Amino acid sequence: MAKKQSKICLVLHKKSCTRPEVKAAVKHARQSGIDIDVFIPWNGRSLRGFVRRSIKSGTERIVAGGGDGTLNAVVNVMMRQDETRKVSLGILPLGTANDFARGAGIDSTDLSGALVLACTGKPTAIDVGRMNGEHFINAASAGFGAEVTATTPQDMKKSLGGVAYSIMGFVKAFQLKPYEGRVVFPDGSVEAGSMLVMAVGNSRFAGGGYDVAPQASLTDGLLDVAVVSGAKPATVNRIAAELKDPTNATNEHLLYRQLSNFKIESKKPLHVNLDGEPVQGVSFDFHCCPKALSVVLGKTPISS
Repeated sequence: MAKKQSKICLVLHKKSCTRPEVKAAVKHARQSGIDIDVFIPWNGRSLRGFVRRSIKSGTERIVAGGGDGTLNAVVNVMMRQDETRKVSLGILPLGTANDFARGAGIDSTDLSGALVLACTGKPTAIDVGRMNGEHFINAASAGFGAEVTATTPQDMKKSLGGVAYSIMGFVKAFQLKPYEGRVVFPDGSVEAGSMLVMAVGNSRFAGGGYDVAPQASLTDGLLDVAVVSGAKPATVNRIAAELKDPTNATNEHLLYRQLSNFKIESKKPLHVNLDGEPVQGVSFDFHCCPKALSVVLGKTPISS
């Protein structure tokens, strides 16, 4: 007789399945009395198929074990299933940056604790972002930030972690040319100009721990848009200072808005990093899907 599928399924990134601390976390969860099935997909198609089948067969919780890219893949499948309203999402942070887990208050250094929380914690209904039909749970970064992420070598990411983004950032800064584009607001008004960096945050962190959307909330029904202009020379310290007070009317380099929907348009192809997944284009239509997904957050999720 075939084994009945558990109500909790862990989708585990194949590069993480042999890590001793991951094996120990799964063993600890099972010894704690948690009935959990583990699936290791070989590719994106395998992952998507498994998540769809699990939802249709009555799984009550999907745990995404991997980095922000794995989390994004699972979220996109869940957002396309009618039965998802009955299913919640847990997170086992195993990536380089783990930006969403950081903002959600999930400790990526305690994998056993994180897995038990992911399996047993009470879920919260949170917002999900959508860009050109693709969903994201954490953030979309564009321009300079996305180029840095896309061009950071994988071996450097692995060996240096979030520091790799900073190193590549310094390298890129000397070659950087601003993008020309505009933001189209819901009322039809337009803010045009040059852009070095743009971030659209459902949560706060991106690019390996950078607080790109300091006022973002997972439950306010809004996406936070932060655009660093390339019109005037600015120091890193000046931009950082403006991010600490993003809505200050005297800010010269930072445009910061909280919106339910808007559009970004660029004169040339723009690199966008969507929860760790690279995308390119010249027009990006953003929408917030309010409280669209039930997710287990940490005990002390970060908020503004």
